[in-house]
Amino acid sequence: MLQRIQTVHFAITMLLFSALFTGLDLLKFELQAGEKIRTIDVFGRATYTQTNAEKTLVANESIPLFIVAIAMILLLFITLMAYKNVHRQLSLARISMLINAILVFLLVVWSTYLFITAPTDSSNSVQLGFYVLASTLPFTYFGYKGVLKDKMLLDSIDRLR
Repeated sequence: MLQRIQTVHFAITMLLFSALFTGLDLLKFELQAGEKIRTIDVFGRATYTQTNAEKTLVANESIPLFIVAIAMILLLFITLMAYKNVHRQLSLARISMLINAILVFLLVVWSTYLFITAPTDSSNSVQLGFYVLASTLPFTYFGYKGVLKDKMLLDSIDRLR
């Protein structure tokens, strides 16, 4: 069953989660007319000062979001490899879709909170990493639907026996 479409969807989701490890920023805050820049990625929060064309690191605070990304990649891989037991694969796909939806929801709530509490003279924006993380949700859903179709097909074949 590895040649099914849910394999493609789960593989794309794993690739999108692993793309976050390249240092894609999730959120960006520009303070004091672009002189101070604060970014958030899966490794933590970094603060830079920018003068002319130079960008200098001032502070780095660790936020271990990469542990959640690694856990999601492992869960999706286990879901992908459970193709011999469709009931287990379906329950793992359901769990991974639920965790992914909660993760995206929490990221949206957290970013909204950070944007509200940011200083009024700052320029806030979401970056590419935010959209990459948000795009994992539909692929996880489509993978779940593919596993569900396989289960329904096997159940209909069992009824004919």
